[in-house]
Amino acid sequence: MSRDEALQMIFKAITEIQEQSGRIVDTLDENSRPFVDLDGFDSLNGEEATALLLEDLLFGEDVNPFVPQDGDDLTIGKIADRLAATAKRKQVVS
Repeated sequence: MSRDEALQMIFKAITEIQEQSGRIVDTLDENSRPFVDLDGFDSLNGEEATALLLEDLLFGEDVNPFVPQDGDDLTIGKIADRLAATAKRKQVVS
């Protein structure tokens, strides 16, 4: 999976969650910070987005690219980087 493919999957998952929650869907780009920039997006929504992504990718439940490792607010670009790297590792192992 390329970074661009990961970005598109993340945009789709976040948009779906925001729409289902009755929230306005903001314009997303790789610098958007879901937990800071998106109306009402919280840790539960991060888990929902992760579940949607993992379902599409068949990764299993050991990965959550939305959880920051260094305390920073993750951008969608950083989340995409983590997702693409995980996909690459999973391909090598499989």
